[in-house]
Amino acid sequence: MSVLAMAEEISNQTQDLPRFASQLRKKHLPKIQPSRLIFAGSGDSYAAAVFAQELSQGESTASDPYELLTNIRRIRGKNLVIISVSGRTKTNIELARKAKRISTNTLAITANLESPLAGECDETLQLQYRTTGTPTSGTISFTTSLLACAFLLRNLPRTVQVKTAPIDTAGLATKLNQAGKGAFVFAGSGADYALSLYGAAKINEVLGAKAEVVYPEQLGHAKLFTIDKKRDFVVCISSGRDKARETYQLLIKEGFQGSIIAFPDSHVVNRSLKIAIYLQRLALSLARIRGIEECAFLYDKSRLSLSNRMIY
Repeated sequence: MSVLAMAEEISNQTQDLPRFASQLRKKHLPKIQPSRLIFAGSGDSYAAAVFAQELSQGESTASDPYELLTNIRRIRGKNLVIISVSGRTKTNIELARKAKRISTNTLAITANLESPLAGECDETLQLQYRTTGTPTSGTISFTTSLLACAFLLRNLPRTVQVKTAPIDTAGLATKLNQAGKGAFVFAGSGADYALSLYGAAKINEVLGAKAEVVYPEQLGHAKLFTIDKKRDFVVCISSGRDKARETYQLLIKEGFQGSIIAFPDSHVVNRSLKIAIYLQRLALSLARIRGIEECAFLYDKSRLSLSNRMIY
């Protein structure tokens, strides 16, 4: 079952992420200014691209691959990094093909060295991790993507620490489940916004539930008036005394249902890895509480077929 496979791959990260980081440190990295990098990807990989943009403090940019295709001049003289675990997404492949004549260099971040995307790019950075071989919602593929982006931006921590990531998400999962069958709203700034994108994707893929993403500043505008106090649940991801924490405190005071995720860590990459793993375990705990054995995106065969036609 895909939920069991997801649990196993989540567990593998304790060993596989430090090992992958060690492998990255041994690789030669040409000096590239962050301002010369454009990251592109879809789904989880788009969240990783946004993470790269925020990790660079906005010097690098993140983009949807199709939007880059419609304005291909944006990559002139730039180094294009396309993140795709499978390396088979048709828009990414077309982007890599057209970028050859315009960009300075194209690099694929992918788990599949034999993929069409790898074949179209000038260089490939392989994501290395253990997989169960069973299709499931992306977990370690995302966290290794974060490490690969950090490596390209020369911001890889000296030691990758994920063992201290909290493993008990049952309490929050129960709280979220009791909130009803409404929507989830994830809010965060900077790298936490990228993680919010990822957290919402796990709710979509694993539970088949609605989940939205918003910057904390934007939540107080039109979005606030769509949130159901009884059915919806707001998850704020905070890096400390920031807008996300302020937003959470105001919402709770006014009777909205929500929770805050805040892990202190001296390095933004280690902190982000811990939050990503927490979000994975949160989705897994909710699936178990609801008796879900098969991820929603795999259970609905008709929509999965439609998804494949749209993506590949």
